[in-house]
Amino acid sequence: MTSFLFSCREGETGLSIAMAQEPPSFDVMVNTSISGREILVGNVFEKLLAYDEGEIVPLLAESYSSEDDGCTLRFRIRKGVLFHDGSPMTISDAVASMNRWLSYSDAAEKIVKGSRFTVDGDDIVITSTSTLSLLPALIATSSESAVIFRASDIPSDGGIITSEIGTGPYKVLDYSLGEKISLGLFDEYHGEKPSISRLDYYFVSDPVTRRLGLESGTYDFIDTVSSDDIPVLSGREEVNVISGTENGSIALLFNKKNGISSSHDFRKGVSLLIDRDELMKACYGEYGYNIDSSYMEKDGIWYVDPSSDPYGEENREKADTYLSEYKGQKVRILTSNLTGLDRIAVALFSQLREYGIEAEITVLDWAAFLERRKDSDAWDIAVTALTAVSLPLDKAFLSSDYPGWTDSEEISALLEEIASSESFRTASELWGKAQILCWDYIPAIVLGHYSTTHAVSSSIEGVKLSADGFDFRSAYIPE
Repeated sequence: MTSFLFSCREGETGLSIAMAQEPPSFDVMVNTSISGREILVGNVFEKLLAYDEGEIVPLLAESYSSEDDGCTLRFRIRKGVLFHDGSPMTISDAVASMNRWLSYSDAAEKIVKGSRFTVDGDDIVITSTSTLSLLPALIATSSESAVIFRASDIPSDGGIITSEIGTGPYKVLDYSLGEKISLGLFDEYHGEKPSISRLDYYFVSDPVTRRLGLESGTYDFIDTVSSDDIPVLSGREEVNVISGTENGSIALLFNKKNGISSSHDFRKGVSLLIDRDELMKACYGEYGYNIDSSYMEKDGIWYVDPSSDPYGEENREKADTYLSEYKGQKVRILTSNLTGLDRIAVALFSQLREYGIEAEITVLDWAAFLERRKDSDAWDIAVTALTAVSLPLDKAFLSSDYPGWTDSEEISALLEEIASSESFRTASELWGKAQILCWDYIPAIVLGHYSTTHAVSSSIEGVKLSADGFDFRSAYIPE
C-alpha cells in the first residue's frame, strides 16, 4: 500500500489507540476484519447509508425510497461531497462501487438476484424480481462494507483496491506497515467534523503491552482488553472500561469439501465431544463470553434458543457412536494468533487427542490464515472469530463459495426465501427454521459469543460502540 503524507496542523487534539490487529488491506469490501472497519469505515470511507443508534440513516445518499411494491430502491446521491484528493464524488463513483459490492457480498446477491445498480438522473436505482426490503440494512451494516470508492480506483481486473482516498471526516496521513496508521481531519468534509483532529492507531498484538501503555499514558484507548486485565483496569479511576453487548462469536469452521470433516458423522461427534466452556475459557478466561450455539447474537430478532440444538451439549457416550471409527486418524486444525484463537486451538487439540483422534495445529498471522483457509486441501477444522452481523444472510460460512464450502440445498433454499421476504418478521421466522437445519448439518460449531472489552482514558468522553466497532467521531476531551 502506498503511504500518503498529508500535513497535519500542530496544536490540535489527537488520540493514540492501541489495536490488537492490523487490517490485512485497505479494501474493506474484501477485508472483513473488524480492525479494518474500526479504523477505516466511517472515518476514511463512507457508505450510502449508515446505522445510527438503531436507525438506518442516509449518509452519502441524500435520501432513499422504495418503489414497485419494494422491488425497486432509489438512492438520491448527495451533491457537494469531495474525496480526500479534492475530486468530487460523482454518481459514477456510487454506481461502480455499489455494483462492485454486490459482486463480493453473497448476502446482497441473494437479495438482488443478479440485478445491478443503474443511473437515473441524480439517482442510482436497482430493480429486482422480488422485494429488496432487507437491502438497506445490509448496505448499512454488512461486514463486506458497501463504501464508495473513486471509480478510477476500482481495478478492472477485479483485483484489490489499494487507495486510501475516501470521503470520510478523516484522511490517511501516514501508514507504516506493521506499525501504525495515522488519520487527520479532512477540512473539506461534507458533514459535521469530529472534535478529535488526529487518530494514531498503533498495532500492538500483546495485551499486556496495550494495558501498560494505557496505564502509562502512551495510549489513550486500547482495543480488546484481556480477561486478566479487566479487573485490574476496572479498579482504576483514570480508566473507563467499555464492554459492549455480544458483538461476535467463536466458531469451529468445518471443511466440508475434502477430508475428515466432510463426514457428517464426524462433525456431529466433535460437536458432542467438545467441552465448549473449556475452549472459550482458554481464550477469554473468566470474563467476556457466553456459551451459546445460536449463530446470531442474543439481543436481536434473529436469535434462536439453542435448546433446539441436538448436538449442542457435551455427551461423550453419544459422541462415541459417531467418532469411534475415527480414532487414530489425523485432524488438521488451522488457526490464527489473533487475540487468543491459537489457545482455543491448543485446547481443542488436547480434547481430540484425549479421545484418541490425532491432531496437528497450524498457527498463522491473520492475513496468512485468511489466505490458507481458501485451500480445501490444507485443513479440516478452522478456529475463527466471527464478528456480529445484522442479517443471517451475511453469515458467509453458509455459502458454498466460502471456505468451509457449505453444500445444503435445504439451507440454501431457506436463505433464498429470507432474502425475498417482505418483512423482517417473516424473515426471522424463516431463519428459525434455517438455524435448526444448520444445527443438524453443522457447517460450523458456534462455541459461544464474546463481548469485546475496550478501555479508554477517563479524560476522554463520547466514545461510542457502533455496528463497525468503536467510534471516535463523537469523542471529545472536556475542558
